[in-house]
Amino acid sequence: MPTPTSAFIDIAVQYGNVDPADPVAVQHWFSEILPTLPPSTIEEILETLLEHDATGDARTSPPVYPRGVPLPSLSSSPPAEIPFLAGGLRRVLITLWGRN
Repeated sequence: MPTPTSAFIDIAVQYGNVDPADPVAVQHWFSEILPTLPPSTIEEILETLLEHDATGDARTSPPVYPRGVPLPSLSSSPPAEIPFLAGGLRRVLITLWGRN
């Protein structure tokens, strides 16, 4: 089950005194401050995140795309494989009928 965004906000507030209404500050805390904490604290935070249950939380957070991460473009996506029935079967039938 996914960890709700509010769990990350709660952790940043509890361990970093971050403003819960500022998603950029929460993201900054996780990307810059969290890695500098002692390993025992990081393990405790991980356990807390894993214990959160998405069903019991009714809070909503505004959607935020992480800063500094480029949006993926369609041209950078790997090509999709053609399904067998869309391409492979047609080639087999053409081969069987002798048309090249």
